[in-house]
Amino acid sequence: MATITDESTGTSFRSKVSFMKGWKPENIPSNRDRLELYALHKQAIGGDAPNTFSSNASLAEKSRYQAWKNKRGLSPEQAMASYCAECDRQVRVYGGSNVASTPQTPVTTPEETVDCRNGGSNDKAPRGISAIPLLCAAAAESRVAYLRRLSRSDMTNAWWSRQEALCGTPGTIATLPETLLLGFASLIEYISMSSKEFIPLPDTVVQSFLWPLHNISLGLWILVILIYTAIGGALHMTTTILWGSRRTGLSLSKIWDDEITPTYQTIKSLSQSHHPIGIRLISLLVWPYTLLAEGLCLGMAEPLGGTLVNALVYTGAMLLTWWYWILTVPSFAFFTTTGAFWSGFCFAAIELAGV
Repeated sequence: MATITDESTGTSFRSKVSFMKGWKPENIPSNRDRLELYALHKQAIGGDAPNTFSSNASLAEKSRYQAWKNKRGLSPEQAMASYCAECDRQVRVYGGSNVASTPQTPVTTPEETVDCRNGGSNDKAPRGISAIPLLCAAAAESRVAYLRRLSRSDMTNAWWSRQEALCGTPGTIATLPETLLLGFASLIEYISMSSKEFIPLPDTVVQSFLWPLHNISLGLWILVILIYTAIGGALHMTTTILWGSRRTGLSLSKIWDDEITPTYQTIKSLSQSHHPIGIRLISLLVWPYTLLAEGLCLGMAEPLGGTLVNALVYTGAMLLTWWYWILTVPSFAFFTTTGAFWSGFCFAAIELAGV
């Protein structure tokens, strides 16, 4: 794999930016994909996002900032190359009248190895993991802000209905959990925006009732992404051990750096105090995963054989704890969703009373 030069990367980046300004997609890109391009562009031209951000910013501004902040650590060349690759992907996904003239980017980014002992970040994190900061920003939306946003929206620009599954190959059974969740959240959103047609209550009362379900849907989406990536990493390691990296196209170290490390680092970040309580509960639920991944990353198995032993221990631990991820975690999701439903009556009563 050839290493790109700064000049060729910059040229491709400028060409792609110019192309995207005139791009007219056949289907409207999702908010997540728009934010991905925004964040990569900002990182390419402006470097790392600032550490501080206005607490009075709107939800849209917070989402853009979180997306940019999530790219922290990328060099300008890496951000430019990632931007070009993302542009090509979106043009393929969403189409457009000028698809035939789309310049396919013949560049690749140098593979970066993350030293998890130093808390490094990896720009090659799975797509779902990289979207979690945006979901956290959405989950931090207050009830008042939620009602204000819905008052300015309609079904033509509804948020949930424009989202897409972030894990698994589109159209396969692997996306079923996300598809079901997105369908449930889209239904909640539809009722919130159309309640006046069939519910004899003020819109804001119905929306206040459904606000906890909207928030828990965001938390559950994060949970699905984390579990999917954790289990997916174990499956990738298993196939690589059995068939070899030449047949799978993956190496154990690459799987660790690109899937396992970003997953456990994301879980640790979710426990920070600025996140809503629901997000921190999600972090607590999957915290055992960080103990396993971080322990191996710190080199517990290193004297016995390094990466191979780490992979065997990791896959073995995930196999032995299958009941936790497949039974316990979904049970928690069910009870939290039930709790969100009943708490909705409280928020509806608060809105109805005008408090």
